[in-house]
Formats: sequence, structure tokens, C-alpha cells
Amino acid sequence: MPVFRVHSPASDADVQDIEQLIQRSLPDDLRFWLTAAGFGDIDDTLSFRKAWFAPIKDGKLQGGFLFAQDELGNFYGCTPDAMVVFFARSEPANAVIAPSFAVFLEELERLD
Repeated sequence: MPVFRVHSPASDADVQDIEQLIQRSLPDDLRFWLTAAGFGDIDDTLSFRKAWFAPIKDGKLQGGFLFAQDELGNFYGCTPDAMVVFFARSEPANAVIAPSFAVFLEELERLD
């Protein structure tokens, strides 16, 4: 079974739609990964879907956006300066987990 299972390709038009929705450009590393890999799931535990992308409109992370959801319903997003953040589903808490999307993917691979 492949580590990444494609749900659907991510076209340039999809990326432009996402950028319009979140009202900012995607970080280059996330944009590249989406257009190369598409929307899909990593090991059935982390889901990347167009529907998960949403702007963060309130709080100190305003200007950031969500991009993925895990099997427990937690979300992952980017801060306005492109750090990756974990958003807990069960409580109003979040934590920076990587300085960039590329490092986030490297850590996922390292942790298997």
C-alpha cells in the first residue's frame, strides 16, 4: 500500500481557488507539494483535501489558514509567516510543530 494515496489531482486552478479562499498565496513548498502530489491521504491518518483549506479569521493566527485534518479530527494549518500549526479538536489549543511545510513533511517521514 502506498504511503500517499491520491484522492484527486490538484490543478493550478485548484491552487488559485484555494489562494482566493484564504486570501493569500500558499507557501512555495506547500504549493509545489499540492501540484506534484495532489489531494489525498498519508497512511490513512492525515488527509489533504481542498475542503480542509480555510482561512483563519480570528485570534493571533489571523491571516493563516488550515490545510489538513487527521483521523481524530484535529486540523493542521499555517501561520501568517508559514509555520505549521497543530489545532486540537477537543480544546481551543494550538501549537507550532514545524517552521515550514517542507520540514513538517520531513518530520512525518522521519517519525514514520
